[in-house]
Amino acid sequence: MALGTTTYSQDIDIYSQKKNINYEFPYLNSQTSFEEFQLLNRTLRLQDMAYAAIVPGYVHFKVKDPLVGWSLVAYRAVGYAGLTYVILDGSYSITDLLNGTPSSTSNVSDYNSQQDITYISIAIVLSSYMFDYIHGRHRLEKKQEMIRYKYGLKFNMSFAEPPIKEGNFIPTFGMRYSF
Repeated sequence: MALGTTTYSQDIDIYSQKKNINYEFPYLNSQTSFEEFQLLNRTLRLQDMAYAAIVPGYVHFKVKDPLVGWSLVAYRAVGYAGLTYVILDGSYSITDLLNGTPSSTSNVSDYNSQQDITYISIAIVLSSYMFDYIHGRHRLEKKQEMIRYKYGLKFNMSFAEPPIKEGNFIPTFGMRYSF
């Protein structure tokens, strides 16, 4: 491999995208709002998946679905609060709780409750992340489909046949394109 070659990941953007690579809109209806235009040009990439791991509700905020986004912020905060409680309590180490090996002098019921809090908190954090990305992607695709359908019905590209003049038949090609 030559030293001058650079490899890039498939989806991480090194530069800003200037056009939507998923859909080329040949005709933009004049009634399209700016918000609808923005939604049509949004794509979810690997970079957004990484952001969603750090910022709770990122994908839903990007899709302009703030109610679900703020709900995910709250769920993730509850998960982080549970993990913070277990860490700051200091009775048991996280590795002991995850491995299921209590010390011989520990109270078993206290250990089990700490272990339950740890597992539940981790499950909340991971499930809120997965829900944010998977459901957010689904919502984005549905919103884009609805916008395309809404304006696709109004976009009726057709070529009408020219009138036939007397004695002068001109072969024509007619095409009607509709959604």
